[in-house]
Amino acid sequence: MRKIIEHITGVAAVSAVFLLLFERSGSYLSTAMSSYFRLINTVILSLFVLDVVLSFFFSKNKIRHILKNWLDFVVFIPFAYHFFPKSNETWNLFLFQIVVIFVAFSRFKKAEKFVESVGLRPAQIMSFSFLFVICAGAVILTLPFATNESGGASLIDALFTSTSAVCVTGLIVQDTATYFTGAGQLVILLLIQLGGLGIMTFSVFIAMLSGKKMDFGKRAAMQDVLDSDTLSELNQLIKFIFIMTFTLEIAGAVLLTVAWFGRFESFFELLFHSTFHSVSAFCNAGFSTFTDSLVGFSTDVPTIIVISFLIIFGGLGFATVYDIKDGIKNLFRDGKKKFRFKIGSKIVLLFTAFLIIFGTAALFFTELDGFSFSEIRINALKAFFQSVTSRTAGFNTVEIKSLAPASLLFIIFLMVVGASPGSTGGGLKTTTFAVLLASMKNTFSKGKNVEIFKRTIPYETVIRAFKMLFLYLSFTLFIFFLLLLTENIPFSDLMFESFSAIGTVGLSTGITSQLSSSGKFLVMILMFVGRLGPLTIGYTLVSDIKKANYSYAEEKVMIG
Repeated sequence: MRKIIEHITGVAAVSAVFLLLFERSGSYLSTAMSSYFRLINTVILSLFVLDVVLSFFFSKNKIRHILKNWLDFVVFIPFAYHFFPKSNETWNLFLFQIVVIFVAFSRFKKAEKFVESVGLRPAQIMSFSFLFVICAGAVILTLPFATNESGGASLIDALFTSTSAVCVTGLIVQDTATYFTGAGQLVILLLIQLGGLGIMTFSVFIAMLSGKKMDFGKRAAMQDVLDSDTLSELNQLIKFIFIMTFTLEIAGAVLLTVAWFGRFESFFELLFHSTFHSVSAFCNAGFSTFTDSLVGFSTDVPTIIVISFLIIFGGLGFATVYDIKDGIKNLFRDGKKKFRFKIGSKIVLLFTAFLIIFGTAALFFTELDGFSFSEIRINALKAFFQSVTSRTAGFNTVEIKSLAPASLLFIIFLMVVGASPGSTGGGLKTTTFAVLLASMKNTFSKGKNVEIFKRTIPYETVIRAFKMLFLYLSFTLFIFFLLLLTENIPFSDLMFESFSAIGTVGLSTGITSQLSSSGKFLVMILMFVGRLGPLTIGYTLVSDIKKANYSYAEEKVMIG
């Protein structure tokens, strides 16, 4: 009975966020409907109070219960204040919404247990987690404290910004630097951090800190995301992810603070901008607290090096960096003359280096008309940074709309390839691209197996790579087609925007704010699918398909 009550409370609390999202869409709902949603949320809050009181009353150790469920009691502060009579209705509404969000997060664990109990697949749990955080972020960004506008952000703009932040894309419909307050920018930063590392990764890490064990469903999901074979390896990898992430982000913030010293009025402002860009760069988000992104730092070598370093490490993939760490450890321990990397790590390192070098050269030469040979060093620096950031990060040191068509086409290619699997970046992924190239080489050489680094790639992996390519391109082109129907914007600009969104890159020719509500919604879908991956979304939507235990007779079909 107790578990049933917990499940009901958890689901009701999380549902409250989605109801609040509808309530915030005042222009789309009647006053009566909006009041109805608020009444439901009030009932949900009452259930929360009942659950907290009963849990405390029946607990054997009261002090231990309070320490373990401290968030429940923190929520009581604004919750109790909400019911005091106040003359300011706006402040009253603000408190109500904050309480709902706090309650939802405090009961998210119970809702998650219910979701797992109904037998949802890992892909569905992951999609639900991202969707929940996006909606919660959108609700917060519509609140008055988040923006400099008196009426707050519109629902569609807040939802777009939240989606872009959680999906670590960086496309914006409102200028982050001027439209959002410091508090609003902080909310965006938290959403970037959650989205970059993954909501489930955060959930598992917090559970590990509290000494709780992972259930089978979550373990299966995390092993699939991080490509881990054993539970012990998975635990070590998750710990490493957080240590690596915060170490690099703190180091990046310190270095940027030194590089930008004297540029801002106060040290606190300097520290905030440095931290924001460090987190945004490592998570490959591309959000900036500067209106022109990093155009003002296009010739600042220390800034370019630090941001590029963070982007590259964030895009390598946690498993790859973990493999590098093990290789270095084994080198010093066993005195080996060379590293022994997994084939996936070799592919990631080789193709990352190749794409950066090849991309720098290509962008440098396609922009010869706009570059002066007397400034080769500066122009090479710009080409290098744009090569690094175009694959998934989204920062820019040049005006994208001013680039030559050949440069834009090449950037689309980089956006399609993207970062590496298990990273904070998006795209088709370097390993998928490598398998596709190896398969093409195998086709022309008429070899029997697809081979990379003297290793045979399983047939299932090759087929999966082609599935990814087909789904990726076909879905992007389908949404691009719909954008052509809804938007009165040039063909090339919409195509660039579409591939930037699906690749979670965030570069734009400047049309994002010009999109209609329908266009913004379509781009949000692209960002969401791009962050989770087309296959994950496919597994989320379709029901379980049993493998057939039979096969039909073979017959040749003429191809090409």
